Amino acid sequence: MKTLVQKIRGVFGSMRTAPGESPHQGARRGLRIGIVLLVLAVIVVLLRLTVLRPPRVSVATVQRGNVAAEVEGSGTVTADALANIAAKITGRVDHVFVEEGDSVSKNQIVATLDQDGLRHQVAVAQARLDAARVSAEQRQREWIREKKLVVSGSVGVEEAQQYRERNAVAQSAVRVAAAELGKATYELSLAQIPALSDGIVTQRWVVPGASVVAGQPMFTIADTHLIYVDTFVDQNVTGRIRKGETATVMLRGREHQPLPGHVLRIRPRADAATEETVAEVSFSIPADQFQLGQWANVYIRTGEAKDALVVPQMALTPMGNALFVWVVGADHTLHRIRVTVLARSPRSSKVAVAGDDLHAGDRVVLMPMGLKPGESVHPEPVKAAMPMGTSMGMGMAQ
Repeated sequence: MKTLVQKIRGVFGSMRTAPGESPHQGARRGLRIGIVLLVLAVIVVLLRLTVLRPPRVSVATVQRGNVAAEVEGSGTVTADALANIAAKITGRVDHVFVEEGDSVSKNQIVATLDQDGLRHQVAVAQARLDAARVSAEQRQREWIREKKLVVSGSVGVEEAQQYRERNAVAQSAVRVAAAELGKATYELSLAQIPALSDGIVTQRWVVPGASVVAGQPMFTIADTHLIYVDTFVDQNVTGRIRKGETATVMLRGREHQPLPGHVLRIRPRADAATEETVAEVSFSIPADQFQLGQWANVYIRTGEAKDALVVPQMALTPMGNALFVWVVGADHTLHRIRVTVLARSPRSSKVAVAGDDLHAGDRVVLMPMGLKPGESVHPEPVKAAMPMGTSMGMGMAQ
């Protein structure tokens, strides 16, 4: 820099001085002009190295592959059969044998009511039946004896008829007493509360010592043989969903453990307020991991684009009602190409597209902003794993 200044001083110091200006003043004026020109030169160089050089853009290579098309929804886990186990008689809870989360089998006793009073009623009914049988046997013997006396003429028919009626009343009393014993025995059996099906106890409503009335729920048991997610999906994509379509269920808190499932059924009624439809997506899970009401994200497969051009989601630029990608040519100039989305996924960064002038191997700009067709750029490749030959992600075909 010092040498350059000296040369400028020498050049401008030899300049002709202005009238009335001493040679020393002319040299100083020349030096100032040289410094200004030097600063301008530095500014020009900096502008060429920064502002005026082509902008750097991140690019990815267009590839070919298969991309699954799916729709996304969310909802809560439920069971196809939820049984409320209720008491059939009024009583006090004596014992509870299960807790929430326990597995139960059909007809397994899950609780009992106090049975002291019921056993007493059974004992009383049994005693009445025994007494009625003794009386009936005595009346039966009397009636048999009277029938023989009628034949021999020892007693009249009217008197024998009285014994016959007494025997009939006694036999009827036996039947009544037997019915009362059956009723008391049945009520005693109702003190034992059985599970109505195999499943998981999802709710326990009572504790020992609590009083219950007939019909009051004591437990809720979910039959885990068929569980599903009540999946709420946008009505705009409902037409793409079909019964039996494969799906993937991701339970909240277990996003890294996707569970395979399928569409069990689609409810025929939509919600006019939320503009959503419910698709019941069934899946399997170990009984000890089942949680009624757990939230889940669900991805329902609706198709697949095979051997399609695949670009990153970040390469798409919406303009009006159309989508475009920016392609960097061999001469580093930009070209804008209109594309159509064939398949994409909410949980995948890859999109299958079709474009007349787009080819595998082209370089597309990621997150393009402020670019113009024909503009020169400096492309910087971005490494992105995009396995080809397999279906990638799940998403909504457009």
